Amino acid sequence: MSFFLNILNLFINKEKRFYNSIAKDIMIDASKFNHSKLTLGNIFKVNENVMIKNFKNKIEKDNLTVVVIDTKGKTLGYITRREIQFK
Repeated sequence: MSFFLNILNLFINKEKRFYNSIAKDIMIDASKFNHSKLTLGNIFKVNENVMIKNFKNKIEKDNLTVVVIDTKGKTLGYITRREIQFK
């Protein structure tokens, strides 16, 4: 039974690390992102250092694409539902 608990704890710790990481860690680089599906109504901007857990629910609930920006407002990359799905 302890083997299964160890596996479960490993999964939980990995999940906690993922949701406590920051936006720039999981974003798709702006040059590699397909911009054709973006509209003004389905984007949400966050700073590159914002933790994933602070906007994860908003992406899932509203099906938003997150635009990751630096402190000067330059677009660095994008995050969609696919990137926030825990693997």
